[in-house]
Amino acid sequence: MFARLHKDEELDLRPYMIERPMTVNTRDRMPKILNLFRLMQLRQLLVVNDSDGKLVGIITRQDIFSFMSL
Repeated sequence: MFARLHKDEELDLRPYMIERPMTVNTRDRMPKILNLFRLMQLRQLLVVNDSDGKLVGIITRQDIFSFMSL
């Protein structure tokens, strides 16, 4: 309801964002990704295209748990 009433307003989320978040690229292997999650205690990890640096996806802790149960 609140969002519908204020849909034309902007909300600046920059104060709550990490300036340089941890990322991996599309060619990184699972052992590296698993180590990052374990060592950095991450909840999510951004995946960027290694050629242009654009965001292509997000790996979550839940994704890791699903992968580990295979």
